[in-house]
Amino acid sequence: MIRHQLKGYGIKGKVLICLALLIFLGGLGGLAAVPALAQTATPEVAAAAPAGGAAPEEKKETAPSTGGPMITDTTIPIDTGHASVSVLSALSFYPGTFNSNWRTSNIGGNFYTYYMPVKVTYGPAKNVEVYLIAPFISYWGNDVTIPGPNGNHSASYAGPGDLTLMGKYNLLEEGDIMPAVSVVAGFDTIPLGHASHLNPNLLGVDAIGTGALTVTTGVNMFKWVKPFLLYSNIWINSPINAFQNNSPNDVVSRESITFNLAAEYPISAKFVALLEMYSNWTWDNIYTPQGYQTPETYIGIMPGLEFLATDKLSFEAGSSLDLAGKNGVKKYTPMISATYSF
Repeated sequence: MIRHQLKGYGIKGKVLICLALLIFLGGLGGLAAVPALAQTATPEVAAAAPAGGAAPEEKKETAPSTGGPMITDTTIPIDTGHASVSVLSALSFYPGTFNSNWRTSNIGGNFYTYYMPVKVTYGPAKNVEVYLIAPFISYWGNDVTIPGPNGNHSASYAGPGDLTLMGKYNLLEEGDIMPAVSVVAGFDTIPLGHASHLNPNLLGVDAIGTGALTVTTGVNMFKWVKPFLLYSNIWINSPINAFQNNSPNDVVSRESITFNLAAEYPISAKFVALLEMYSNWTWDNIYTPQGYQTPETYIGIMPGLEFLATDKLSFEAGSSLDLAGKNGVKKYTPMISATYSF
C-alpha cells in the first residue's frame, strides 16, 4: 500500500514522506521498524541504495516439491523432454450399495476388486503434458446371495481395463493471487476392458470395462497458499457407447461430471500429508440405453501420506472412503503407489 501511495509524488516528496514514516514508526517500535519500511520503498529510492549498480532482484519463493495427489489430477505439466512412470496398487472392498435415496443397502455378498494401473507421463513441449494409463483389473466375489444359473455363489474375472489418454496445457501460470490454470482434453476411457456379452454365471464380476469411448474436457487449478498446496479438477465426461442393443448383459455409460479437491501439507523435507475429496455426478439420460450402467454418483475422501525418497523417486499411500452416493456401489480402497521421474 505504501508503494502505491508514493507513486503520486516526486523524489523530494517521497523522501519527506519516508522521513515522516520513519519518525512515526520509530516512536512506536524503535529502530526495528526501519528494515520493514525499507522493503516497501519505491523503485526510485531502492535503486539509489547500492553504490555500484542496480539492486539485486529478490528471488521469488516457490512451492516445495511433492509427489502430487493420488486421485486428483495435477495442474503444472511435467518439464519439457522429461517423463515419469507411476504404478498404483489398490484393493477395493464393497460393504454395500447406494440406493436412489442416497442410503446404503446390502450388496448381497462379498465383492473385491484389485486395480493396478500403470501411468506414463511425458512433456513433449513447454507447458504441455500427455499421459497414458493402462490398468490391470481383477474382480471376484463369494458368498453371493443370488446364485448364478449354475447355482454358483462365487466367481472371478481378470483382464486389462479401459485405457486413458489425456493431454494437458498450462494456460495460466500461478500469480501472487491467481492460481495456475490448465486445460485438459482427451479420452478418459478407451473401451478395452470387457464390457459386453456378460456371463450370468460370473455374477457380474466380468464387467471390468465401461463399454464407451469417453471424451473428457476440463480445467485443473493449483495454488500454493503457504504452507498448503491446493488442487482442484472439474471435468465433463461424454461417453460414446459402443453397445446400443439394449441388452442387460452389456455395459453402457452416462454423461458425468468429475469434481475433485486436494490439499498437501509438507511435514518435513521427506514427508507430505495428503487429503483429497473426490466425487462423480451423473444423471439419467433418455439417449442412454438400459443395461449394466456405469458410472454412478458418489462422493468420498482420501487421507494419505507421501514419502519423497529421492529427487526422482516418491511413494504414496492412502485409503479412499466413499461417504455418500446414489445408484451405485459403496467401496473402501486402500492404495499405494510409486513414481519415478526421468
